[in-house]
Amino acid sequence: MLVMATIQVDEKVKKLLFSFAAEIQHESGRKVSLSEAIHHLLETRRKSQMDKEKMHSLFGCLREEGEEARVLLIDLRKGEEKRLEALRKKSHF
Repeated sequence: MLVMATIQVDEKVKKLLFSFAAEIQHESGRKVSLSEAIHHLLETRRKSQMDKEKMHSLFGCLREEGEEARVLLIDLRKGEEKRLEALRKKSHF
């Protein structure tokens, strides 16, 4: 049996959540509940954290001879952070 709960969010978050659910719905071609949208956000966050941990573990294997690779990884990370920030700003209407 599925137990449902009520959560309170402000109107801005509600609009963002509905918008995000619509994006997932468009991509998947099926109806998506707000619960699924929240789950998707949480899973994406969890996977992102795992990817960061894996990335950080690579930094330890780059010694002095890997300085060029270290700089490249840092630049890639900065680019990804800028891209994510732009997406965040775009989704805030």
